[in-house]
Amino acid sequence: MTPPQNIAALAQGRACGSCTICCRVLEIAALDKPAGILCRHNTGTACGIYPERPEACARWHCLWRKIGALPDELRPDRSGVMFSLETRSPTAEAPDEACIVGRAVEGAQAFDSWEVEEAFAMFAREGSLPVWKVSGRDVILVSRGGRNPAR
Repeated sequence: MTPPQNIAALAQGRACGSCTICCRVLEIAALDKPAGILCRHNTGTACGIYPERPEACARWHCLWRKIGALPDELRPDRSGVMFSLETRSPTAEAPDEACIVGRAVEGAQAFDSWEVEEAFAMFAREGSLPVWKVSGRDVILVSRGGRNPAR
């Protein structure tokens, strides 16, 4: 198998380990898997079809895997929040554009840890993209990002 092309973009020393949060959160069209439903190939600690997994799975990584500044406590299975770079806003009321989304996996209480709060603050301070909090159907815009430049 050929390694994913974006492998160079991963933070050194980071691995998914037994985290499989993306197997629940992501929509994977090639597997006819809707977002929010655990993939039927998930073994509980890994992907049962890992060597043959779809390209969408092989190429995707959460921001914890990509940004070394995020502490180990923010691995999604530890924090309960999966941060990702997305191409569409998480709500129909906002324009589709690149954004950072923090999704609470087991409920909004995951947003209360200081590590998660600091990660949202870090993304907001960076300022180039809108930052969203999502828990179930609740969607909150944390920061508008650079789409409305100062005049």
